[in-house]
Amino acid sequence: MLNCVKINKENIIKNLKRIRSMTPLICVVKDDAYGLGIENILPVLYNEGERYYAVAFFEEAMEIRNIYKDVNIIILNYTEDEKLDEAVANKIELSVFSMLQLRRYTEILGEKISELGIHIKFNTGMNRLGFDIEETEELCNIIKSKKLQIKSVFSHISNSENIENTEKQLEKFEKILSLAKKHEVDYGFMHISASPALFKYDGKYNFDFSRVGMAVYGLEPLGTDVGLEKCISIESKIINIKNVRKGEYISYGENNRLEKDTLVGIIPMGYAQGIQMQIENKGAYALVNGKKAPVIGEVCMDMLLLDISGIENVNLLDRVVLVGKSGDEEITLRDISKWTSTIQDDIITKISKKIKRIVV
Repeated sequence: MLNCVKINKENIIKNLKRIRSMTPLICVVKDDAYGLGIENILPVLYNEGERYYAVAFFEEAMEIRNIYKDVNIIILNYTEDEKLDEAVANKIELSVFSMLQLRRYTEILGEKISELGIHIKFNTGMNRLGFDIEETEELCNIIKSKKLQIKSVFSHISNSENIENTEKQLEKFEKILSLAKKHEVDYGFMHISASPALFKYDGKYNFDFSRVGMAVYGLEPLGTDVGLEKCISIESKIINIKNVRKGEYISYGENNRLEKDTLVGIIPMGYAQGIQMQIENKGAYALVNGKKAPVIGEVCMDMLLLDISGIENVNLLDRVVLVGKSGDEEITLRDISKWTSTIQDDIITKISKKIKRIVV
């Protein structure tokens, strides 16, 4: 195959064991396990004993349920009206984060609302999803009157590296928990930490569970590395080699004129495969035969041009590493995030699903 994403199973297990030494976890496998393929990641986590999973949408929850009947699954995003009965029947747990949503679900399900496993999300400062603290009393009354089956209460930290704001969010969350206790509501377990807070605060805010996704897959969750094992590599192959003379233009447009005679290697990955166009003229490179091959010219829909001048013995169909190691050199997702001014999750989830994922 010309292009592939390789997933290092043993390194995922190493990261998982490290995280489990810090906290019980809900494994976040949303958005096709961060683009790695849920069919690749789920068996690894399950075989290591993990039984609680978080997804974004109902379809992902059912994909897991059809494989494993003995696991808990929480949907973090909105679940459509027509899926509610199916969620109850399949014991899929839903996040509920607003009065509008709760009233709609109650109207649709009627008395069956008490059979639905619910995770109540509170807004403590991210201002995206979640009940506000002022709604706690009304919410508690509804929970008791409708006999709602509350699995947990949770929130989400907006910026774990801002200690002051994180402390404010935690204070608000703990106040909400106190109000729920005051109203004698059984709210199950509690969780607020995701990968960044888990490593930033060394377990201080773990509560009963932490929701962990990116750290399991080796994506560094903070501004400085925390020493996670790298689990992902992205590879392609040289499909053409051209000698292009000084003064000639390469790729689209006339913005890329060569200042020297250049040996150009072309690989069959472009923006349609998930290579972000922001890497142009940002010092980005790939690795060919253990050497850096700078990206030159505009990123094409399904091709990328590399300067392979000075790299010895480059041949047709030679391996090219876009993420991972080659010889003594390494490109990390964090390197790419700097070149593209984005985050690691954004990079990996944009790699086309048509590129084969291989567990090694």
